Amino acid sequence: MRLGRNLEGQGQLHEEALLKGFAVLRTFREKLDLYQPQTLRICGTEALRQAGNSPLFLRKAEEILQHPVEIITSAEEARLSLAGILAGFTTKPLSGTLLLVDAGGGSTELILAELPAGETRIKSVGLGVVSLAEKFLEAPQADIAGLDRLLAETLASASEKLKLLQYKQPVPILGCGGTATSMAALDLNLSAYDASLVHGHVLEKKSMDKLWHRLMALPADKRNALPCLGEGRGEILPAGIRIFLVLLKLLQQDRMSVSDTGLLEGIMLSSLPHSTAGTV
Repeated sequence: MRLGRNLEGQGQLHEEALLKGFAVLRTFREKLDLYQPQTLRICGTEALRQAGNSPLFLRKAEEILQHPVEIITSAEEARLSLAGILAGFTTKPLSGTLLLVDAGGGSTELILAELPAGETRIKSVGLGVVSLAEKFLEAPQADIAGLDRLLAETLASASEKLKLLQYKQPVPILGCGGTATSMAALDLNLSAYDASLVHGHVLEKKSMDKLWHRLMALPADKRNALPCLGEGRGEILPAGIRIFLVLLKLLQQDRMSVSDTGLLEGIMLSSLPHSTAGTV
C-alpha cells in the first residue's frame, strides 16, 4: 500500500497515498464480506505511528472496514513478527540464538531471540524501505554512499544495544517481510511466487550483491514488471536489499535465511481466543 510515501518530508500521509490506501481497504472489505471471519484484528504500524494526520486515515479506514484499527507499538510489532515466524517453522522448529530482521516500509525491526524459551531483545530503528528509497535512491543521482553511511551507523548502534557482538559465534540472520521474500523469489528465478520454496531459502551475500546491481541497472518500471514482485515493490526493493547487505557486512556474515511468515501471521494468531502471540 506504501502508506508512508513522502511521509518523511511532510510529516503527513500524502493525499495520493491516502486515496490508494482507501482503495486497498475497500478490496479488503470485499474479502471480509465474502469469508465472514469470526475473529478480526486490524493493525497499523510505523507510517501511522509517525503521521500527524493519522486520525484522519483511521476514521475513514474504520468506516470502510467497519472495525477498529489499532496502531501498535514498534515493540509489539517486533513481538508479533517473531510469533509469526516461529509459527511458520513447525516441522523443524527454530532453536538457538537468532537475529530476526523485518525491513518494513517505515521502520526495521531487529529481534534477538534465544530459542526456544530464552531471552528476547528487541530494537526498532526508524529506517524503512520507502523512506530510504525516496531519500537516497530516487534522486537523479543515487546517493549510495550516503545510504550506506546512515545504515552502517544506525545498525551498528542497534547491534550494540542488542549486545550482538558479545556472542563468540556469528548469530544466524533470518529475514521476513516483503524485502526478504522478494529477494528469495528473484534468487530462485520463480515465474510465480511459491511460498513453499521461498520459506527457509538461504540467500548468499554474493547473490544479494548481484541482485542489487541487477536491479539498480533497471529503471523502476522495469523492476516493477519482474515476476513475483507485488505492485510497486520494484521501486523500493533496492533500499531493502541494502539494509540486509550492510547488516551482513557489519556482522561479518555471508548468508541469511528467509521466512515466508512474519508480522501478518503474528497479527492473525494474536486475534485468536486465548492467544499468546505477541507476548513472546
